[in-house]
Amino acid sequence: MFGSKKTPEEKAAAARISKIRGAAAAAGVTMLGGKFRSPNQMDVPIEGARVTIERGEEAKARITATRVALTGIFAIWLKKDMNKLFITIEGAGGEVLVQPVAASKEPQARIFATLVNGEATAPGE
Repeated sequence: MFGSKKTPEEKAAAARISKIRGAAAAAGVTMLGGKFRSPNQMDVPIEGARVTIERGEEAKARITATRVALTGIFAIWLKKDMNKLFITIEGAGGEVLVQPVAASKEPQARIFATLVNGEATAPGE
């Protein structure tokens, strides 16, 4: 009679988004209005997003397409901090967001990636 009744699917989706929001905050990623956000970067919709995590020492060994896309040719001269993790969030529509976070937040970042990807993520993936 009062308000609308949510279907079990809608309740499950809302619960998933709530878990992702909490995990994102713990990992140092901002989530607003159904999108991951970071200053001066593209917003990435939650639905269809994939998350990868790299440690600074792994990321230093290569120049990623993401870095080139975000910084152009200057990516060659950018240095990555070895005390950081780099959380890369890729949207289904080609949007990309790279969020550096403290290496101490790796457990929270792995939980966040698992919730978004819907599967376990091994170190170095």
